Amino acid sequence: MNTKHLHLSQFLSLLILLSSFSAYAADETSQSDTISHSLDEITVVSFYRANLRSGTTLSRDEITTQNRGQEPTSVIARMPSVFSYSDTGNEYGYSYIRIRGMDQSRINITLDGMPLNDGEDMGVYFSNFPDFLSSMHSIKVENNTSIANNGVAGYAGSVNFESVNLKSDTTSSAYAGYGSFNTLKLSAEYNTGLKGKFAGHFKVSHQQSDGYRHHAYNNAQSAFVKLGYFFNSRHRIDLLSFVGQSRNGMAWVGSSAEDIALDPRINGCSEAEKDHYIQNINKLQYCGILSDIVTLTASAYYNFADGYYTFDLDNYIRNVYDTNWVETGEIDKYYQRFHYIGGNVAPKFYLYPFELTAGINASTFNRLHQGTNNLQEGLLWDNTGYKNDISLFIKGSYTYRNLSIGANVQYRHADFDYRGESPFERINWDFLNWSANVRWNINRHNSLYMSATQTHREPSRSDMFGGEEYFTYLHTTQAERVIDYEAGYNINLQNLTANINLYHMNFSDELILNGAIGPNGQPIHVNAAQSHRSGIEISAEYYPIASLRLTNNSNYSINHVKHEGATFNHVLSPSWIVNQEVGYQIAGFDIGVGMRYRSSIYFDLSNLYLIKPSLRFNISLAYTYRNITAGIYLNNIFNNQSYSNGMLGANGPLYFIDSPRNVFADIRVRF
Repeated sequence: MNTKHLHLSQFLSLLILLSSFSAYAADETSQSDTISHSLDEITVVSFYRANLRSGTTLSRDEITTQNRGQEPTSVIARMPSVFSYSDTGNEYGYSYIRIRGMDQSRINITLDGMPLNDGEDMGVYFSNFPDFLSSMHSIKVENNTSIANNGVAGYAGSVNFESVNLKSDTTSSAYAGYGSFNTLKLSAEYNTGLKGKFAGHFKVSHQQSDGYRHHAYNNAQSAFVKLGYFFNSRHRIDLLSFVGQSRNGMAWVGSSAEDIALDPRINGCSEAEKDHYIQNINKLQYCGILSDIVTLTASAYYNFADGYYTFDLDNYIRNVYDTNWVETGEIDKYYQRFHYIGGNVAPKFYLYPFELTAGINASTFNRLHQGTNNLQEGLLWDNTGYKNDISLFIKGSYTYRNLSIGANVQYRHADFDYRGESPFERINWDFLNWSANVRWNINRHNSLYMSATQTHREPSRSDMFGGEEYFTYLHTTQAERVIDYEAGYNINLQNLTANINLYHMNFSDELILNGAIGPNGQPIHVNAAQSHRSGIEISAEYYPIASLRLTNNSNYSINHVKHEGATFNHVLSPSWIVNQEVGYQIAGFDIGVGMRYRSSIYFDLSNLYLIKPSLRFNISLAYTYRNITAGIYLNNIFNNQSYSNGMLGANGPLYFIDSPRNVFADIRVRF
């Protein structure tokens, strides 16, 4: 039996059932033939974010309410199928997200369409982006496989950060907050609004935290500038620049349950392990309405990072490989510096009922790797990785009354080269990716959609080198492939919005976690011939009365992999994730109660070691008087102990603990 045809038929049956159920809703409305588009729309939406599935979006007001200087991962974790975890135990320092059980290197993460994933390991370290959220207009999360027209493959989905809207985000503010674990945030932003033809956004920030785990501190500063020049109502240029500096005490090695019982704050890394990084992002973008039927987006970007981290060799081997290791006193220092340069051009044509977008994106990336230690002179290694990426795409949609049909085809070429200690032959990958989708707007309140997408992802440098900073032999060059089938139903009423989505992701040669961590701190992956992830996602927001808001983002999934003749559950892939929030506003007060539940997860490939379920409740209380808002936030109010992550150690499992009950208070003044 052809399983692909089976899944499509199942989804088609669901669509018919849902459409029958929804037929009673309000009268149909026809779509106007009138086409309108603005500069704000073509900046991001038309090129990077057009999708017949809506995704989940956080607005600037929602971001401002939740932003206390923490990394964006904890805010994004409110979305369906997303959970976050951290090395430090709290929300400052190194933290991560997984969408449908897949990590950040499989998530296409962009800022105004500019790729944020690095070219070699495809990761994003939000520790290098302190107080990034203060300069965002929105965050859109697509938790479905997408064809990434810019950056790494959207294997698990995409996270699209949209920077401040210079014309509408005109409020300036000063902010101060302090909380548990000596956590402090100070920031100020100034927005000019449109002054003649110019507009600007300026922000500076300082934040620090001791972290929950011992010597897992974070000390960071940042500045964000965005300038816009509006030639007229049809043409504009934006210039964006961000610089962040971050110093951290490392905490990427877990601790045994026995050690945690004696001291919950114990850190598996030693005090000698720390880092210091600087990251600078720059982008120049032109947006123009060339005629009534043609718009154009063109941009160039430059991303730079420089820094180091230290590595306690004795501590790593003793914890991960051999408890009887004889101490050497060796402390390694890993230097890294990368340059990421790229650009894209994308015209869009409006020929109702057709819309057509074509584009090209090209980039080049290189990262220097050097290593020294305290026991000998000279370099232990000195090498550079080079990654080139070019993609050509064309996508279009056709609208007939309430029916929209879309398709996207992309050719992508990537290659990797290495210059260092050992001879190396350039590796090339060529991919043809595609997607097809359909949406039926039954009426103005109800719609159905269905899609199929195929995309590929090449292995990262760390995958190819087995977690080492230098090349000895290739562990894998095999690319992954996924075909993702999605179907869902949207409802949009005056007091209720909801989305139900079903998905089945069928993988070939998926790079799956095996539970180990390499000496560079990266998790180790191995290729699995067959694997799949299937599930249902629900997102809903309901207002029983105008001042009371109920929000739920939940999913249930089945995640199986066949490896070496046996079937296992995917590592770090929970079956259940539930986020339930209640918000109430009255007389200047904004009261919120949130619940986050994550079911048990395995953290080794053989499914021998399990992290128990996590259940945490949070409460927030904010009061606004004129232009001043003061708030207090109590997290993990029942003081539940839970682990967020795990790894394999020399004598068994090592865990990463979540913080206990903690509090944060802040004040914001707007002007």
